Amino acid sequence: MSNRGEQILLKQSTFLMLAVAIAGIITGFVSGAQSILFDGFFSLIATFIKVLMLITARLIAKESNQRFQFGFWHLEPMVLLIEGSFLLLIAIYAFLNGVFGIINGGREIELGLVIVYAAVFTVVEFIYFFYVRHRNRQLKSTLIQFDNISWLVDAMLSAGLLVSFLTALLLKTQGYEKWAVYVDPLILILLALSMLAPSFKILGPALRDVLGMAPDQLDDKVRQVMDEATIKHGFDDYLSYVQKHGRACFIEIHVVLPADYRLEGIGQLDRLREDISAKLGKADAARWLTISFTGDRKWTE
Repeated sequence: MSNRGEQILLKQSTFLMLAVAIAGIITGFVSGAQSILFDGFFSLIATFIKVLMLITARLIAKESNQRFQFGFWHLEPMVLLIEGSFLLLIAIYAFLNGVFGIINGGREIELGLVIVYAAVFTVVEFIYFFYVRHRNRQLKSTLIQFDNISWLVDAMLSAGLLVSFLTALLLKTQGYEKWAVYVDPLILILLALSMLAPSFKILGPALRDVLGMAPDQLDDKVRQVMDEATIKHGFDDYLSYVQKHGRACFIEIHVVLPADYRLEGIGQLDRLREDISAKLGKADAARWLTISFTGDRKWTE
């Protein structure tokens, strides 16, 4: 994965989302549409999150130092946890705002302006979402993958706004003005509900990483490889630990050798390590692998 390419995309995404946020906030104030204003503030918060992601990507590209000896991988899930939490809080706020809007008799808005806004940004945001998804097929960046969720959410928000405002316009032209005022708060409620799934999609994996929970798929892979290696090489037993922080995987394996294990030299242990490492997958900078050998079981307890 090219970290430079990742940083360029994140920087590009940040500036474009900032432009969307400014346009949404201005349009929301001018038109009186709370749903547009909500879309603008969502984009503004997304912009700040993208800045954090860009900083994180730059730190990850740096080598480890005396203070952070395992690098800066742990920052990635922390940023994603912040993003998911903000999305959830915004969704709750929008839902309550929409409910109170309906209770208070709806809102009158300037439909012409908001329809143009929604139409333009629906097209722009969907185009950019598919562009980033295509670019990330080569980059394979977790940050880019989750960052792009905000573009999908924003595009869906704009599309929902467009359909709803066109419906409100139709109601007005057909003489149902009293119902048209409820469209804006109703959209706000629907948008809030539609944001719950993306919020939890980000929060779930990020929370697991921050809490240090062992990833099941990686744990199963390590156990499968070590079960086969134990039979193949005649090990007595082994103990393994796995952990994941963002894209970084930490694997620790302690192998117990029989008391009568025929050992030709240190080179043999290195060959065993190479064999296990190859079966675990391709090694890269994001994988931290430790394999130790002992003849005393107490070192694995």
